[in-house]
Amino acid sequence: MGQGTAQAVREREDTRRRLEEEIQELERRLPAPATWVTRAAGVLVGGGVAGGAAWYLIRRRRKRRARPVDVVPAQAVIRVVPAERGDRLRETLGGDQWKGWVAMAGGLWLALRLAELRQLRRMNRAPVGAG
Repeated sequence: MGQGTAQAVREREDTRRRLEEEIQELERRLPAPATWVTRAAGVLVGGGVAGGAAWYLIRRRRKRRARPVDVVPAQAVIRVVPAERGDRLRETLGGDQWKGWVAMAGGLWLALRLAELRQLRRMNRAPVGAG
């Protein structure tokens, strides 16, 4: 540490020490009943605030319990698919036509999966350094 830093630390410690001495002197000069009155006032104010807050919360809960809550179910209509396509899809799924589409999608998925496996096997057989 430099001299400036050490001097600043010393000044702070001196100031702190002086303030503590002045506070102790004020406490000594303050009469004992005044100390008890300030403490009692603090307890009363703190208790009043806490009691008021507790009373407010209790009344609020009582009002909530006393009030009947009317729950009306909402009729939500969410259209993800346009109406024309929805009607067409309903017609398709209503009969046996959907089975062909499912079989075709399953066959396509299987063909892609087999092609992927074939490609992986080829990559595993190829030498590492070959381009």
